[in-house]
Amino acid sequence: MLSMNNRDHLLTEELQRLRTQIGSDFCSLGLLEGYDRLLKWKLASGNVNDRFLSIIERPGRGLSGSVVKVGRAMQLNVPELVAARQLHEYAVLLAENLRSAYAIPLFIGNQVTGILLAGDRKRRIYRTEERNQIALAGERITQIVAEQAVEPKSS
Repeated sequence: MLSMNNRDHLLTEELQRLRTQIGSDFCSLGLLEGYDRLLKWKLASGNVNDRFLSIIERPGRGLSGSVVKVGRAMQLNVPELVAARQLHEYAVLLAENLRSAYAIPLFIGNQVTGILLAGDRKRRIYRTEERNQIALAGERITQIVAEQAVEPKSS
C-alpha cells in the first residue's frame, strides 16, 4: 500500500530517470480527474517554475483534445503549433518555454487516465529509441498510479 507522499516520490523518481535517460529538459505527469475528466498536471522534473501545477485543460483542448481523445502518442513542435494557431491550447508548453515535446497517453484498462510528457526548450525530434523509453516509463508510471487507484481509502 502506497501513501500519497510515497507514490509522489516514486513518480518523481520515474520522471527524473526518464529525463536523464533521454536527455530532455522537462518531464511531467498529467492526470485526468473528476466527472469532467479535466487534465491536471501533478508532478514534473526539470521544471523552471511551478506554473504547470495550476494548469487545467478542458476536454477537447490541447493535449486533452489530441493525445487523450485519440489515445495515441503525439510529437509537438512549437513552430507548427504557431502556424496552426493552436499554441495557446498547450499551456504547459508555454509555461515551461518548451519548443518540442512528445506526449503519450497512460491507460488503466482501456481508459486513458493521464499523459506523460517529455519536453525540450530547443527544437528536437524524438528518435524511435527515445519514444520507446518514454513508453516504458509510461508503463511504470501507470502501474504506480493504478496501485493508488485501487487501494481503499483509510479513515
